[in-house]
Amino acid sequence: MRASASGIVLAMMLLAGMARADSITVGLFAPSAPFPSTAARVELASKLADEIGAQLHVSASGKVFARASDFTEAVKRGEIAIALVDATYLATSGGGYTILAGDSPHTWHLVARGGKIDALRGKRVLVPAFGGRESEFVLNALFGGEVARDYFAKIEPAPDTASALAALGLGHAEAAIVPVGIELPAGVSEVVGLPQVAGPVLVAFPPLSAERKAALAAAATGLHGDATIAGFRAVEPDAIRRLAARFAPVVKRGPLAVPAIRLLVGDLVEGRTLAIERTPASAFAIVPERK
Repeated sequence: MRASASGIVLAMMLLAGMARADSITVGLFAPSAPFPSTAARVELASKLADEIGAQLHVSASGKVFARASDFTEAVKRGEIAIALVDATYLATSGGGYTILAGDSPHTWHLVARGGKIDALRGKRVLVPAFGGRESEFVLNALFGGEVARDYFAKIEPAPDTASALAALGLGHAEAAIVPVGIELPAGVSEVVGLPQVAGPVLVAFPPLSAERKAALAAAATGLHGDATIAGFRAVEPDAIRRLAARFAPVVKRGPLAVPAIRLLVGDLVEGRTLAIERTPASAFAIVPERK
C-alpha cells in the first residue's frame, strides 16, 4: 500500500510539472499606455493570452501588474514568460528579455488647465510611473534639457495615464505629462507638444524556450490589439537602447565664437614699424656685352 501511495504521489507530481510546462502567463505592465480604465488593460491581457496560447498550443492566462516592483519580482521568479511592457521600463531595467514586436511610437504632451508653460513654473506635475527615473525621463528624454531641473516644483509619478489625468481633473495637480490618445478632463488642454517615445513592447523572458520564442516572434506581428494598442509591428533591435540614451543629461554647448579677423591683423602689426627697403634701379639694369 505504501509503495502504491508513493507511486500515486509521484505521478501527481509529474502531471503537475507537465501542466506547468504547458501553461504560461502573459503579463501586462504598461502604465503609460493610454488605456481608459483598468478593465481595458485586463481585457487586452486576456485577449493576448488567448492568441499567444493558440500560437504556441499551450494554455495561457493574462495578468495585469499595477506596480513595477510587483512585475519585476514576478519576472525574477520565472512566473512571466511573455509580457507587454512599457518601453520606458525596459530602458531603465536592464536586459534579460527578447523583443518580439511592439506598438507604434506614442507622441506625448504636457497638459494643464489652460495657460502657457511659463505659468507652470514651480508647479506639481504628474507622469505615469514606470519604476523610477521619471524626472530624468521628463527633463531629458522629453524636454531635451530645455527646462531647468528645478523648473517644476515636483515631478511626481502616478499609477498610470488615466490616474494622472483623473487627478488633474480633480485639481490634485496643476499639470500632467502623458501620451496623446486619451480624452482629457473638462477644462484641460495641451500646453506643449513633446517628442515621440517608443510604445509598449512585447517581450519574452527566459522561461520561454528558444523554439517557442522563434515561433512567437514569427507570428507576433499578426497578434491583434485593441482600441489603445491597435496592433504590433517589428521593432528595431536598438530601439530600447536609443531610448535609454535619451535619459542621460543633455550637454549644452555655447555657440561657436568666430574671431574678428581685422582685430587679429591689427594685433599683429600694432607697435611695429614696417618699411620696404628700396633697391637701386641699377640692380635691375642689364649691362650689354662688349664685342
